[in-house]
Amino acid sequence: MATSPRTNPETTSSRRSGPTTTLVVAAALTLLGLSVYLNWPGGGSAPDAATPGTTGGGIPGGIARPRGEPRTVQKLRISPERIDLGAVSQCRPMSPVEVVLTNDGTEPVKVVGWIATCSCVEPGLEEGVTIAAGDFIKVPITVHPLGLGGKSQRLDFRLEGNARGGSLRIDYFIESPILPMPVMVVRPDAFDTKVVDLERVDADGNDLYEKFAVKGIEPPVARFVGSNADGHAAIEVDFKAIDALAEATDPRDPMFTWETTAGRRIWRTMELTVATDCALCERLRSRIRNR
Repeated sequence: MATSPRTNPETTSSRRSGPTTTLVVAAALTLLGLSVYLNWPGGGSAPDAATPGTTGGGIPGGIARPRGEPRTVQKLRISPERIDLGAVSQCRPMSPVEVVLTNDGTEPVKVVGWIATCSCVEPGLEEGVTIAAGDFIKVPITVHPLGLGGKSQRLDFRLEGNARGGSLRIDYFIESPILPMPVMVVRPDAFDTKVVDLERVDADGNDLYEKFAVKGIEPPVARFVGSNADGHAAIEVDFKAIDALAEATDPRDPMFTWETTAGRRIWRTMELTVATDCALCERLRSRIRNR
């Protein structure tokens, strides 16, 4: 009797499953390839345009800028960018110099403030002024001489968003026959008066022993203390008297500069003029600053 050959269960199972396994692997490879294709840059579907960090000329927030729309640019040009005042003096009046701020950008810019290397530089510009695209404004700049010798100051204009709007450099040389000490009179923390010494000096700041007299003080917010025969005199500034004067002064009066704190107007600086009998300095101008 013929017998059937022995069958190996493992061999039989392997042979039966071969075609099925091949189909499963092929399907998996097809799905993997399709997935890679769809997620590859430039693949089947476009990336989400609202996704942060979108490249290709996107604007803040990742939203793509429409094709053909021009970029917005903020650019404030200052003309001139440098001014040389030459020789100046606290014994002579100082006229303001003028600069032009031009918006060379494609959108309006708002000048929210400025930063200067010295409080002696004061631009006559209202904070928050807006300059339209392609437009310009003229700004008077007042420089108050303080001290002696060569000086170089820098004035930076600031745009909305704390962006830098350009810089102006101002050079000058101070020669004052009478020098107030301190050169900038600042209100003390603990007192309402401050003594200011007036010294007769040469061009290099050396003492000259030439007596001079104080003839008057305008406005009357300081008193004459005394003088010596060695070229020195002294006055005492009364800050309470300045406060009272400021309260009664029109804010447009150029004698004062102002700032607003908590909705209240406060004087920031003022100019004090001392008349003397010195032929080289008949009217000495001194800056007074509130704290």
